[in-house]
Amino acid sequence: MAHPSPPAGNQGVTILVKQHYPWFRLLAVTLAFLALWAGAKPGLAEPAGPICHGNALKKQVALTFDDGPHPSFTPQILSLLKKYAARATFFVLGEHAAQYPEVIRELVDSGQEVENHSFTHLRFPSKDEETWPGEIERTELELDLLGCPDHHLFRPPYSDYNPGFLQFLANLHQRLILWSVDAADWRESDPMAITVNVLSQVEPGSIVIMHDSDETGEADRTPTVEALGLILPALSARGYQCVTVSQLLGAPAETEQATAATSP
Repeated sequence: MAHPSPPAGNQGVTILVKQHYPWFRLLAVTLAFLALWAGAKPGLAEPAGPICHGNALKKQVALTFDDGPHPSFTPQILSLLKKYAARATFFVLGEHAAQYPEVIRELVDSGQEVENHSFTHLRFPSKDEETWPGEIERTELELDLLGCPDHHLFRPPYSDYNPGFLQFLANLHQRLILWSVDAADWRESDPMAITVNVLSQVEPGSIVIMHDSDETGEADRTPTVEALGLILPALSARGYQCVTVSQLLGAPAETEQATAATSP
């Protein structure tokens, strides 16, 4: 079911919020720091392990796309998803969402899921904990302003995390989402190779990681788009339903570690 864009009458409110964005960002970051501080107290927000897979008893697959939105490749991906009546989850960078708000609104309007992938593609374990709240909360604020509903999932850049970061996410009531199938489109330039990577590994409950951009916004994701045009009908022919991560996790999910955590 598609989620409507904010009505035109709210544009003035959005502009006003944008004008005061630094103040709102400061408030969000302050609250996140308080959440991080609370994590040091015993008995609060027990962290869960990363989620890599959904219920293997249902023939459902969650396609996910990282690092967007991109003004060209994301709409092409969305067009294919619509063509095959598929839904997906887009883990977006906050700075890209701020740059291309109309693409985010198109995703929301079409019923796709939009979730958090940090603001600048930060490798969290290698940075001071003081930098963590701003990276997440700035993106959360951006998604709020763009009307993204119920965003509560987070995928760390490079699939990299540590126990402290899991605790931090738990305090923010965020769930850490990894993957079980790597399309390897971040290194492959051949659409057929990307297609084979996915179709040879997919199984009921798979979470597939793909990319509609990169941290610079300059990567050519044409191979990903072309591969998706092959992957979607093949999954349909095999009887799979393409759902969002949240839909996939409507049933019990496994929290096993990803087989590899080197994908951007």
